[in-house]
Amino acid sequence: MIQNSSRKPLWMKILLCVLVVVFYATTVSAIYGTRRRTRRRTAAVVSSSQQQQAAAQQQQAAAEQQAAADQQAAADQQAAADQQAAAQQQAAAQQPAAPPQKTTQQQLEELQSLYKQGLITEADYEAQKTKILSEM
Repeated sequence: MIQNSSRKPLWMKILLCVLVVVFYATTVSAIYGTRRRTRRRTAAVVSSSQQQQAAAQQQQAAAEQQAAADQQAAADQQAAADQQAAAQQQAAAQQPAAPPQKTTQQQLEELQSLYKQGLITEADYEAQKTKILSEM
């Protein structure tokens, strides 16, 4: 068993220890709480500046993405214009060439053959003949 060396009852010693612990614990916890609150405020200030920096970085990244998207759109438009021009050139190349102009002699021979076949009248023949000869 525990011997009581200071002649005080054991319950008094326990009560005294509890009171000392409670007294010092509240004082220490109050100081600790104050320091803790101060740290929280400091952390809040630091974190708000960090949030501002993060927001600025996000805005810069968004601006860079927008610029890249604009450049891509311009490149796409240029590519589409190039493709359209190439398609027009290809279509122009594929169109049949205009038939070569017939000479005056060939036109007159053709006109005469139409008249001999009876497909045109003598008045039409004479009108076309004068027109062909005037173009010379």
